[in-house]
Amino acid sequence: MAEILMSIHGKFADMIFSGEKTIELRKTAPVSTGENEIIVYLYNTDTKGVSGKITIAEVREMEEITETLADSACISEEEIREYRGDGKLYGWIIEQAECFEESLRLKDFGIQRAPQSWQYLRR
Repeated sequence: MAEILMSIHGKFADMIFSGEKTIELRKTAPVSTGENEIIVYLYNTDTKGVSGKITIAEVREMEEITETLADSACISEEEIREYRGDGKLYGWIIEQAECFEESLRLKDFGIQRAPQSWQYLRR
C-alpha cells in the first residue's frame, strides 16, 4: 500500500467527502510500484489540518478533456485546459472517501510543512 499526503482546497475536499467529486486532477502521478492500493490523506489548505483520506482506485493519464471529466472533477473544461497547459494531466479516480471527525496535524505524520501538491508518506 502506498500512502500519500495531498494538499487540497477546502471546497474540493468537501465535494470529495460528499461524493460529488470523483476524480482529482493533478499534473503528476505516483510511480507505479505494483501496489494495488493508494491511500491519500487530504491536507485542507483552508483549515491547515488533515481532514480525511481517500482510496484511489486508479490513476490514469487524461488525454481528452470532456464534459464528463469536468463534471467528475467539479471544475469547468476551460479551467482544466488552463491548469493542464502544455503538459500532462492525470486523473486520480476516487474509490472511497472518509472525513475525519477531528483533523490531524502534519506532525502526526512526521511532516513539518504541507506539500505544494502531494508527497509520499514514509511511516
